Amino acid sequence: MQEIDLATGSPVAEARIRVSDLEKLREVLECGSDIPLSGSWHLDQEDLQRLGAISNPPCDPDSKLNRIESWHPIRETPYLVHTNFELPSMLEGRKPLAVFHDAYPTEWLTETIERFDPFVRCGRLTCCIIDTPFTEAEQARFRGFQGWRRAFFSLPGEEWRVDAFLLLSEVTARTGWSGALERMEGSLLGYEDWQNDWWIERGARRVQGKHSSGK
Repeated sequence: MQEIDLATGSPVAEARIRVSDLEKLREVLECGSDIPLSGSWHLDQEDLQRLGAISNPPCDPDSKLNRIESWHPIRETPYLVHTNFELPSMLEGRKPLAVFHDAYPTEWLTETIERFDPFVRCGRLTCCIIDTPFTEAEQARFRGFQGWRRAFFSLPGEEWRVDAFLLLSEVTARTGWSGALERMEGSLLGYEDWQNDWWIERGARRVQGKHSSGK
């Protein structure tokens, strides 16, 4: 369960609950059996109490919690992964750079940029948006889209990280991905050395075990 801050539209707190009876969970969420229990749902105070009653063990959820989403293994990481926490982390000065990338126009990317805009306008963050046209092959594949859009948000004085990230992308295109580039990307985004160590070591184990996932 999460508390979503109305000012930023981002999670600012989380609490984990375990629900074994999925049918009771569907009743609380008013989710039919044909709908996967993935994604997120808004919660009101009655929902919170009903969820607390069916959780294992039962609990009394904080009244500030207003959304629930399905569990993801990324939360087992021993530090806060920035995904979905970019804006509050930047406003707290804990994250110097956030990068979002997708084909455009895309609803989620437009909404993300709009959430950052008020803080760019007041000078708390800086913004750089770079659009790249599709290749001919990409135009045929991504019909209805105009090209690639990258949105960079940085703390004032940290704008150099945008140029460094772009250089990193160029190097990756020429040489392929590597642990050294993974470390550089993590550092540019604001992860500490020990966090990069943990992530890269975990990635090496995934390769050895023939598994893969994204960061």
